[in-house]
Amino acid sequence: MPHTLPHRNRCNVQVILGFLLGIAASLLCLFFSMFLVSTLAPQHARLYPVFTGIAVVALGLVALKNARSSGLASGVLMASALALLLDGAYAIAVFK
Repeated sequence: MPHTLPHRNRCNVQVILGFLLGIAASLLCLFFSMFLVSTLAPQHARLYPVFTGIAVVALGLVALKNARSSGLASGVLMASALALLLDGAYAIAVFK
């Protein structure tokens, strides 16, 4: 079959490990933003989702560069997208 596309090796284990790595990195972004907001402006607790969103978007952009070639990056990208959705829901709840 000369007209078939080349098989891309993307192991499911790598994607799952990348997803777990992305969850850990998203939690690290959350703790970093908590530390940053408590250090810079403790009276502005509404800034938590803003800084977390910025950090998770940066994490997603780094993972997006390598998502086509690596299963780990694909998993990290999925986890950061999920974290960004949860952060957006939290931001909406805080600002209401």
